[in-house]
Amino acid sequence: MSFAGLADELLLNKVCNVNYQGADIGILTFSQPWYHHAREQASYIAFDDATGVGVEIHFFNNKQGNIQQTNLAQCDRYRLLQIRSSNLKHSQQAPAIKIDVPKQFSEPFYDYPPLEHGRGMHLTPIDLADKPWQTRTMRASTVALYDTPYASDYHGQDGQPITVTFETCVVCQRDNQFDSLLSCGQWGYERAYMGGYVGWSEPEFIGPFCLNQPSQRFKATLEQQREIDYRYWLDWR
Repeated sequence: MSFAGLADELLLNKVCNVNYQGADIGILTFSQPWYHHAREQASYIAFDDATGVGVEIHFFNNKQGNIQQTNLAQCDRYRLLQIRSSNLKHSQQAPAIKIDVPKQFSEPFYDYPPLEHGRGMHLTPIDLADKPWQTRTMRASTVALYDTPYASDYHGQDGQPITVTFETCVVCQRDNQFDSLLSCGQWGYERAYMGGYVGWSEPEFIGPFCLNQPSQRFKATLEQQREIDYRYWLDWR
């Protein structure tokens, strides 16, 4: 498939149903992945010097999930929450599994500056170096995130592949009640260990895989973290 001239379109790779108490309230979509070298030279086609991947993830509510219509789950807004897991060399400041937001965040959600995200009718992120399109283009979704993770060979462990995975979940946020974790998708990438002067290969995209509810690892990560004091934690256990 040729991607030339199509970067202004949302190229779908996977669609996951989003449920609340067994009822569909929307979909979580994952774009066709792209590849980049240290957040430069982005391309939908994998190349030898690539060190990371990129993906855009969009949640679209339907009528039952529309806050201004049926609003079955009684949400005040929808958010995206993501955890990151890897087998890289880690320090105490960078645990192997963590909520994928900066430490200074007061909430765990990805859809907040300076992380790349969008809400409603929005332009794709300003930074184009790690995106496979040449100019900013319009997107329209309930809430979206744009992620371009990578890891340099320095952080790899000799003899092991570099494996980085994510779990991205939709959250129903409520102003006067507990929030609810909804459906999720798992995705990531792996770079095979080649040895010698080569080090690690270009990344191979993993997933996405749909989950009707967050994994036990996702829930445990929320419960065990100590960096973010979020008032609605307890209803998520």
